[in-house]
Parts: sequence; C-alpha cells; structure tokens
Amino acid sequence: MNETKSDPEILPRDELLKLLNELLEAERAGVKVAAAYRDDASTAPARALLDTVHTDEARSCALLTKAIHQLGGEPSRSVGDFAERALALDDEPARLAFLNRGQRWVIRKLEATIPRIEDAEVATWLGEMLALHVRNVLSCEELAE
Repeated sequence: MNETKSDPEILPRDELLKLLNELLEAERAGVKVAAAYRDDASTAPARALLDTVHTDEARSCALLTKAIHQLGGEPSRSVGDFAERALALDDEPARLAFLNRGQRWVIRKLEATIPRIEDAEVATWLGEMLALHVRNVLSCEELAE
C-alpha cells in the first residue's frame, strides 16, 4: 500500500479572517514597539535595524488589511497585548530577544497557515510578510551577537 502525504486542509474563511485579524493586532503592536525601541536604541546599528523592523511591521499591517478586505472581512482596530508587555522591558538585549520571540510567533503562524489558504493572492501577500519576518529575525540575531 502506497502512503502519500495529503495536501493540508483549506482553512475556512471565518477561521482565516479570525487569524488574519489576530496577526493584524500583533503587527500593530509590533509597529508601536519597534518605534519605541528605535527611539531608545543605544547605537546607530540598533536604530537602523529597528527602523527597518518598524517599516516592515507597518508593511505587514497593510498586507493583512488588504488580505482581510480581499476575503470580504472587516479589519480589527485593536492593538495586541504584545505592545504592553514589550514596552515594560528596559534592558536593550532583553527587548531585542522579546521582539524576536514575537517575530518568530508570526513566522510559525504564517508557515502553518499559508499552505491552507485557497486564495492565491492572499497566500502571496502572506508569503511576503513571512519573508520580512524571517529577515528581521536573522538581523536581530546578528545584532545581538
């Protein structure tokens, strides 16, 4: 008997919209956090990296909003609780580590979700968002070294 790996089940629209809004709220928090961390950064390389992260988080918000509209949904207006927890940290290395944990959470969500999306445009936009997050995780790790 031949066993083949089956394609992942398509994510139902309502479930996908819920996840996209959860990601949108997290990305809004990321915009807020990256801006605050950038303003407090102690070195030019850290400021430059956090400026890039800030820009990418804003780009991700735009991609998610576009995806939600594409699917006929209404984008959330909330900001995720990540911002409050992240802004409570004072230590720069701890801040970068926490930021990277958040970026990795988004990466895991996107990697699990993209193969389950029926709409090719939405999957492409989320793939772009995934690439931004992977790049930023690697950049934060390099800066931390």
